[in-house]
Amino acid sequence: MRAKLFLKNGIIILTAQMFTYLMDFLCRTVFIHTLSMEFVGIKGLFSNILSILALTELGVGTVLIYSMYKPIAQKEEQRLLALLGFYKKAYTLIACLVGGIGLMLTPFLSYLIKDCPDIRGLHLIYLLYLCNCVCSYLFAYKLSILQADQKLYVITLFSCLISAAKNIVQIAALYLTGNFFIYLLIQIPFTLFNNLFISKRADKMYPFITAKEKPQLSGEEKKEILKNTFAMFNHRVGATILNSTDNLIISRFIGITVVAINDNYVLIVNMINMIVNQLFSALTAGVGSLNATESTETSYQVFKQLHFACFWFYSFCTACLFVLMNPFIELIWGSHYIFPLPVAAIICANFYIIGIRKIPLVFKESMGLLWQDRFKPLAEAAINLAISVAAVYYFGTAGVFAGTFISMVTTSLWVEPYILFKHGLKISWKEFWLTNAGYFPLSLFLVSITYLTGTLYQGTLLCAFVYKVVICLLLPNILLLLIFGRTREFKDLLSAIIPRNVFSKKES
Repeated sequence: MRAKLFLKNGIIILTAQMFTYLMDFLCRTVFIHTLSMEFVGIKGLFSNILSILALTELGVGTVLIYSMYKPIAQKEEQRLLALLGFYKKAYTLIACLVGGIGLMLTPFLSYLIKDCPDIRGLHLIYLLYLCNCVCSYLFAYKLSILQADQKLYVITLFSCLISAAKNIVQIAALYLTGNFFIYLLIQIPFTLFNNLFISKRADKMYPFITAKEKPQLSGEEKKEILKNTFAMFNHRVGATILNSTDNLIISRFIGITVVAINDNYVLIVNMINMIVNQLFSALTAGVGSLNATESTETSYQVFKQLHFACFWFYSFCTACLFVLMNPFIELIWGSHYIFPLPVAAIICANFYIIGIRKIPLVFKESMGLLWQDRFKPLAEAAINLAISVAAVYYFGTAGVFAGTFISMVTTSLWVEPYILFKHGLKISWKEFWLTNAGYFPLSLFLVSITYLTGTLYQGTLLCAFVYKVVICLLLPNILLLLIFGRTREFKDLLSAIIPRNVFSKKES
């Protein structure tokens, strides 16, 4: 049953997200060709500022979802109602904090931009972004029960249609008016409507959450939630500084036009990451249920299968990114929007490291292991900022991204699996690292051979790009199949996906 729910979530979410990002990509293309590079840079910069403001969310959402796994499995409606009530109060406070802190930052915007462009209404643009961010928290707390109960597919298709409608209206506004303010105003009502729909849908699926009675969490339960929230806040700090400060550093030390260039790379990488993250969102609930009901041995077997699948997927995706990213950007948006190859290589390396960490992270978080490595994200953030700010003076944009890479390799890459194996699975992690010792150089080989093969044909930009697409689709997967086709890892994964339940030995 868990496998069916995961696959149903996965297929629907993947399809919806692909369509959503196709529309986002189309909207961005129109945006780039309609407005100047400065507007593209401002868009990326303000999005990053709001990502940092979202730290006020503290990670309470992840903690509440983890707290719901057991009550959902045991149908404890009163406890679920108490958790949702707590979540509602938390998100109301968060919306107020984001709005208040965001307003206080308004007078200092010009200090974040080197050679600030003469854009009329810069502060109003920021306030419209802030307003949409605050609106995203309204009515959204009920999403947690859908996530914990593996029912994201219920609202994903509708949310996809809402997003597509928003993009269509924004594209029309850009073509007809070329006005950035109208473009920003359009997104606010769509954000509110989407959240309202989620709320009403949750009410219909779980009628008990509309009850007038308001059960409260016990003092001990609140203490445990607050403890885990503090730990998750540290994790959010690390993740936010890792993912959302690059544009701030580039804007402050290099310039807003480079932010515009970087934002295109961010769009492409996020297009892959967000689709995958939606799948992992569905996977996390399944893993959480697995860990709550099955033995550690079963959990470890599933972990190995998923880690192998993750290695295959991210090796393939990294090869595709490295070979295709620059030609794609040049083809669609122009050669003035591309980074030199070494910069693109570091972006791809960061993408791979983030990806290969996902399975240990999913298992760790689904087991509620947030407190044990609460200081790791702070160390990661400090290393990232220190190296990025120092290196930007000597290596420019490449130095900023190198700080991200070094901070991950020296902290998260080994700390997260260490915590999982020591406190969660409670077995030696020697086998895991011996496996990774083979995975990492093999991934580098696959990326290198795919890139070199892609350079063999030199035709027109479009023909060369099509050739490279074919090479990327075939070569890495053929090589991986030749290497792993007869191995136990591949056979176990294949048998888990096709004829049997992914999460348990027997169908529920």
